[in-house]
Amino acid sequence: MTINLDRPRDHDTHTLSDFLELLCLISLDRQVSTDTLRDYIEDNRGAHSYQLSDEHLEDVLGQVRWRVEALEDWYPFSLTNHGRVVEAPDEITPNQSKYVSLLICANLPFFAPNERQTLTDFFERVSENALRELWPTAGTTMVVGKNTTALTGSKAERMNSLGKLIGANPNVKDTDFRPGDKGDGGIDLAAYIKLDRFEHQNTISALGQCACSRSDWSTKHSEITHTRLRTLLPHTALWIEMLFTPILFRENSGKWAVPGDVPSITLVDRLRLIGSLIRSEPAGHPELPDIVQTLLDFRLDVV
Repeated sequence: MTINLDRPRDHDTHTLSDFLELLCLISLDRQVSTDTLRDYIEDNRGAHSYQLSDEHLEDVLGQVRWRVEALEDWYPFSLTNHGRVVEAPDEITPNQSKYVSLLICANLPFFAPNERQTLTDFFERVSENALRELWPTAGTTMVVGKNTTALTGSKAERMNSLGKLIGANPNVKDTDFRPGDKGDGGIDLAAYIKLDRFEHQNTISALGQCACSRSDWSTKHSEITHTRLRTLLPHTALWIEMLFTPILFRENSGKWAVPGDVPSITLVDRLRLIGSLIRSEPAGHPELPDIVQTLLDFRLDVV
């Protein structure tokens, strides 16, 4: 089975709404009521104490109503039966499949461990597409992540190359890292604008981090902060700090779900990623991983 949908990992409305969307996609008739949602979680909670109140369920319906309005025809779900039942069509459009791909990336624990690396690599490419769309056309964007990096050489060599590109004055040595450390320094994406051909300093740049984990996405930005990297990459002008997440971190009004959880960075969540996909050329969008179609073809067994 491609998906092991047992229980939501927290009680946040946006988390519950994601769970309902996944359940809707794999249900036999692609229709889920709030009562069905509650019964399903109750039947699959195992040793976990997980109960949904009527208030929780009303909030979920409110979230779906907001998503229908905010995402328009990119959203594969609608409300029926006087707004009490969520349904999805048998045929999902290509744009709606892109929404589903981000929904999957935001819910990795429900998928097999051997599929998660493919999904996080895919999300890195989606995020790079968004960064490229948002960045001035005079600039350059690149993937820095260790699995698909555009830089070459040892970790120190890659960090030195990156530092020069973003206007810093790096002097990174292999001995600055633990033996065997060949990672990306916590940097997934970078962007810069070369303002002239004589001086690399004091330019415009950005560093980005991609975070799919629902439990610690908001702290991932710490890996790209000026404070953390100032020893390795002494900056001449502060880079923009950006965090990309497939989580739709919104309350039912469209504002941040929990403002106190949002770090002081540029945050690009699922809604903003969809907006970037809408504005950018489809030919440049990354190819969807096979698991998206596999999920859309899957149906729960009739009990």
